[in-house]
Order: sequence, then structure tokens, then C-alpha cells
Amino acid sequence: MTEPRRLRFLPYLLEFLVVVLGVTVSFGLDGWRHDRQQAKLHEQDVRSLLQDLARDKERLEQVAAHIDQGEVALGRILTITNAFRTGELGYEGFTSQLMALETPYRYSTFYMNNSTYKSLLSNGRLQLFPEPINKNLRDYYEYVSKRLEDNNDLVDRITLRYYNEDHPWVNYRHGAEALQEQGLEAGAAEGAAAYFQGPGIREHYGQLSFLHGTLALYDRVLIHGGQVELYRQLRDELEGIVQGYASGVGR
Repeated sequence: MTEPRRLRFLPYLLEFLVVVLGVTVSFGLDGWRHDRQQAKLHEQDVRSLLQDLARDKERLEQVAAHIDQGEVALGRILTITNAFRTGELGYEGFTSQLMALETPYRYSTFYMNNSTYKSLLSNGRLQLFPEPINKNLRDYYEYVSKRLEDNNDLVDRITLRYYNEDHPWVNYRHGAEALQEQGLEAGAAEGAAAYFQGPGIREHYGQLSFLHGTLALYDRVLIHGGQVELYRQLRDELEGIVQGYASGVGR
């Protein structure tokens, strides 16, 4: 090819190189913008996870406090029930101590805040976390959520049965207080105290069913306490890892 013919192709070659360079730069800029956007979203995801875990901590502490109170109160009911059944404690003393314990166990249960985790699963950004954190996230949100559904149902059913069938004075007390607040029943507090003098009530609280029902609820409270403690350990471990990771994100 002669020199003049080569020179004729030079403008086309330059134009081709400019196009290739422009496309390369454009792809590079798009990739840079995408990576930057993903990095910002990832930072937000990390902050949102920590906020969810902080709310879980508050709820777990509330549930754990109710469990501690329930363990003490139900243990006390078992003690005075045994004393009543063996004749060491009279009926008046037994019922007055039951009334003093009021509602022995307020069966609050733990429901985790997993909105951020679900969002990470749906948008695929869970994969932006390093593998060890990804694994801990799945362990906490998948393992705990599956256990919660079954355990919370057991706690609710056993506690409701206890108050409806074994220790109905608690429901009566709340009902009497509600009536008194509405002005529908005079002397509701006195009525609640007189409840134990009603026909058949002494026999009911002296039967083995009351003792067995209290034992069943006490056992469930102990089991629930152990499970909540496990949830707290998993949550604390995950929070520590995510906090350590958050300190390096965005740098």
C-alpha cells in the first residue's frame, strides 16, 4: 500500500479509536457510578441492620425481665400451694398470698425486626456482605425466626390455659378492675377478694390440677428463658461483628 493510500485511511482509524475510547470511558463511568451507588446503599443497609438489632435488644430485655418476674412468682405459687396442701398454710393465708402476686407471669414474647434482612434477600444486596457476616446474618434471622414461631405459640397456649382453667382468679381480677373503671360494678376490689369464698373455688385451688398447671407453666417459663438467652447471645454476636464491619465501610 502506497503512502498516499495509507494517509487516506488515517482519519477512519482515528475516528474508530475515538469511538472505542468513548465507549470504554462510558462503560467505565457507568460502572463507577453503579459501584458508588451500591456502596452508598450498602452503607445504609449496614446502618439499618444495626438499628434493627438495637430494637431487638430492647425487646429481648423486656421479655427477659418478664421471664425473671414470672419465674420468681410462679416459684412462690408452688411453694405456698405445697404449704396449703400439706396443711402448713391455711386457706386464707394461701389465697391472700395468691392475690398479692396478682398476675404472676406477663407472657410477652419476642418478635424480631427482620425488615432489613428481608429487603436484602429480595434485592440481592445480602451478597455484598463478606461471607462470615452473611453466614451470621442467616444464622440469626433464619434460625431464630423458625424457633420463635413454635416457641411463642407454646408460651401463649400454656399461659392462656393456666389463666382460663387453672388460675382463673387472675382473669376475674382483671375483669373486676375493668368493670370498676367503667363504673359498672361498685366495690369491685372487694368482690375480687371475695372470689375465693365462692362455691367450688376452694376445691378447685386444692386440686392437683392447679398444682400441675402451675408446674407446667413454670417449666415452660424456664425453657422460654433459656431460649431467649440463646437469642440474646446470637444477637449480641451478630451486632458485634456488624459494628466491627461498619467501622471500615465507606472508607
